Amino acid sequence: MYQIPLHGFKMEQFKLFVNDNKGTIKIEGQRPKGGSRWSRFRQKFKLPCNVYNTKNIHASFGNGVLTIRLPKREPLMISNSDDKSDLFVYNGKLFRLKISKRGILGSIALVAVGVAVGGYVILKHLPSTHAAEKH
Repeated sequence: MYQIPLHGFKMEQFKLFVNDNKGTIKIEGQRPKGGSRWSRFRQKFKLPCNVYNTKNIHASFGNGVLTIRLPKREPLMISNSDDKSDLFVYNGKLFRLKISKRGILGSIALVAVGVAVGGYVILKHLPSTHAAEKH
């Protein structure tokens, strides 16, 4: 829920725009301040990723405060699979990891080779403590 203070404004002096493609809400308005002077404002903010349906956004105005209520996305329920350890949510979308045993073993082998090469380089290029004692 957002609450935006618009003291001194009437409802017909501002507009609320929802852009589904950009996932934003823009509020802009103007009112006469006196003589030829005007008070203008524009405020834009990004909708949170857990807003389910922008058509269900509800706005009300009272006591100089614009209140915007955003419907929240329902939690994801997964019932087709017993093993949910390979599922994750990113930006409100559900993904399944596809990792094969062969890929895991290949990664382990790569790490082992890296450790072995690193150890060899360290042993060959560091001065030996025994060599220093002999001289």
